Amino acid sequence: MALPLVVCCLLLGIAYGRTAQGTQHTGAWGYRGWSFGALAYSDILALHEDRGGGAHAFPYLHDKIEYPVLLGLAMWLPSALQPNRSGYFAITYLLIALCALGSLYLICAFPRSAPWAFAASPALLVYSGLNWDLLGILPLMLGLWYWAKERETAAVVALSIAVWTKFFPVLVLGVVLLVATRQSWKHALRLFGIFVAITVALNLPVAILAFDNWRWFFEYNRIREIEPSLYGFFDVNARAFAPKANAISAAITLAVAAGIAAYELRTRRLQALPAACALVCVFFAVNKVYSPQYWLWVVALTALVGLPEWLLATVGAAALCDFVVSFSLLHLQVQRDPQVAWFYRFVFWPTVAVRYSVLVACALVSLMRARRLAL
Repeated sequence: MALPLVVCCLLLGIAYGRTAQGTQHTGAWGYRGWSFGALAYSDILALHEDRGGGAHAFPYLHDKIEYPVLLGLAMWLPSALQPNRSGYFAITYLLIALCALGSLYLICAFPRSAPWAFAASPALLVYSGLNWDLLGILPLMLGLWYWAKERETAAVVALSIAVWTKFFPVLVLGVVLLVATRQSWKHALRLFGIFVAITVALNLPVAILAFDNWRWFFEYNRIREIEPSLYGFFDVNARAFAPKANAISAAITLAVAAGIAAYELRTRRLQALPAACALVCVFFAVNKVYSPQYWLWVVALTALVGLPEWLLATVGAAALCDFVVSFSLLHLQVQRDPQVAWFYRFVFWPTVAVRYSVLVACALVSLMRARRLAL
């Protein structure tokens, strides 16, 4: 545990140093122009500038937020403590770094896990300060740790917090509830009731006070245009095809979930951790948007499950390449470089193809492991 912790701290420190340089650049677009070229972009700083660069308006009550309620509050709180960009980023990153270290500690607690795949991952170096995802990864890891300790009530509480931080951990919660039916359907319904109660407690007050702003998270994701993702290979209209992409994504994810459920209900021997990893990877693969920092979730889950070393190494390499190529493309676009079309065709899209090949490989290997270990 000690050496992985040291390496993880080192990567987090380097990540902070390179990303925090952006606090010297004022203005939302000035910052973006610098950060794309420096390969040091952070949504944390960019959105802070978008919201005025000082104390943010209180989320939902006075401002639309495109994230679930807990993440909206996490975005706002550091700005209330330190409105200036340096202080805001420092407080936010401290929370993120603590979540990364906590996640590593929990990964180490699983017998078949691969802590080094998380602790030394290039993804930590380039994605830690990109967004707030590690704030959702920690409660996800905590929920799975509680579940492994057979403390299912605590597991559902932690997973509920993860859901209302980044939402798609609801897929992992679904697997946990499915396995809970082994004890009894009544037991599983009781656990589901805990999730519902926490959901109501977190969302209802905000929904009552500012319904339109509260529902913006759901509306924004419904109407959000297709970003460079799997659908880009089919040359579809980013805006017009978005509703169909939503339907396709939901159908495929639910179909895989139904297959997992059918196997569990028939055999009662499903391995929950690799099944959850597979389901999240499938969702990332078919979703109309793949934000680069999603690699952090893939790294954390594959390390937790302990997938083969060659695949874990591939995940880390793909995560780093995806970051460099994606933000290099943005830099070329901002600079109106004449080489952008060539880069887009011969570098960016091949990298995207590698991204989805790796995601599918992680999903398939996890599905086989979910079944094989049960035999």
